[in-house]
Amino acid sequence: MRFGVLNAERILREIREQGYTGGITVLREFMHPLRPVVSAKATVRFETAPGEQAQIDLGAFPYIDTTENRRTLWCFAMVLSYSRMLYLEFIKASDQLHILQALRNAVEFFGGVPKCVLSDNCAPLVLSNDGRGHVDWQPAYLDFAKYYGFVPKACRPYRSRTKGKVERPIRYIRDSFWPTTFVDLADVNQQAFIWRDTVANVRIHGTTHERPQTRFTEERLQRLPDHRYPLAYTALRKVLNDCRISWNASLYSVPWQYVGKSVLVRAYETGLLQIEYGGQVIAEHRVVDKHQASIDSGHVKGIPMDTPRHSRGKVAGLQVGPDVEQRDLDIYEQIASGGRLQ
Repeated sequence: MRFGVLNAERILREIREQGYTGGITVLREFMHPLRPVVSAKATVRFETAPGEQAQIDLGAFPYIDTTENRRTLWCFAMVLSYSRMLYLEFIKASDQLHILQALRNAVEFFGGVPKCVLSDNCAPLVLSNDGRGHVDWQPAYLDFAKYYGFVPKACRPYRSRTKGKVERPIRYIRDSFWPTTFVDLADVNQQAFIWRDTVANVRIHGTTHERPQTRFTEERLQRLPDHRYPLAYTALRKVLNDCRISWNASLYSVPWQYVGKSVLVRAYETGLLQIEYGGQVIAEHRVVDKHQASIDSGHVKGIPMDTPRHSRGKVAGLQVGPDVEQRDLDIYEQIASGGRLQ
């Protein structure tokens, strides 16, 4: 109660550990005046066949760190739409790499892949969505989906309620698990996994009236690939005049021929950093600490020490003399003899 928790099931678990022997009905009646009034919204609910669909989402979970500063963890949630089997994982950033790492962990937890994965329109996954069925996906996410064999789908813009099966679990996680005290990211995830396995996936679900763990045995998921998908941060960078690119506050060399070009950088979770141009890898490095540099001396080999003027793109100007009136020579002889100009 000290966190302001108003979920009766969670409070019941906690006070039973302290000796409470009553039931949940009495507890709910006691808590009823404390609950805020929530206005309901109409939502069309649809059901899907086993193995047909999963839904994913992120939720922001604030906490106070050891220095009394307010910070945020992100909770990735994936729900199998038929069984309501839940996977959750707290991640430190809501970027593409962390989301795809959690999604990869989720399908490995389920031991298979659904035919379709429905998400919202978050920037790490979706470039644009016209709301009429045309979605431009982030290339890395599209490649990830192709590798695992599922079709990515996005809900209509500003209509995240069409993902009702996962929007509700995010709220359920807030009410039934969060807030909690923890030491670090590994600790909070260990607590979350225990709650997932001992509470979330074994409760009687309010819609299906069955335990998600029981219905999960009916899911028909596609087989996982033999190898894990190698994940990487991917972004464009421009090659600087000193034959280097800047990446996460560090510098990496590139062959001098690509100065001024935009190159594709892939920083793999293994620590390998590749730089590509025109679909070809032109440089490889190991990721270094911030404010450090990784330099390959071969990248500046053969660089011209000077560039001819005519190849610098500077067009030469032309100096001309002042305009001078052209006169007949007889006029100058007339002036020399003391005559006047007519």
